[in-house]
Amino acid sequence: MLGTGGPLRLRDWLVAQIESGLYAGLRWEDPGKTLFRIPWKHAAKQGYQAQQDAALFRAWAVYKGKHSEGTDKEDPSTWKTRLRCALNKSIDFHEVRQLSQLDASNPYRVYRIVHPGGPPLWL
Repeated sequence: MLGTGGPLRLRDWLVAQIESGLYAGLRWEDPGKTLFRIPWKHAAKQGYQAQQDAALFRAWAVYKGKHSEGTDKEDPSTWKTRLRCALNKSIDFHEVRQLSQLDASNPYRVYRIVHPGGPPLWL
């Protein structure tokens, strides 16, 4: 997935994934499309299905060239860590921990998109 100037930044890539509807549970949390939810199921939990639950993390690893499907070993834990670290490092996102539910039966993290040039919009 390339933009006009080369590979997409995390922000643009992630917005495209949310809009695509391809990933179960990945969705906007508000009409203004500033908050979004990422499913964050732990591999050790009952009902975990790597094919579905790690799909977004795998897609990011493939996009960044960190995983070649059919060649590299499946490593959902590493993929998840890479996306989490990218989100934490990016100035475009802020995790809204008050809205995240990591202990629920279908855990998720909520992030706010921080508008460039403006102050962070904290809750």
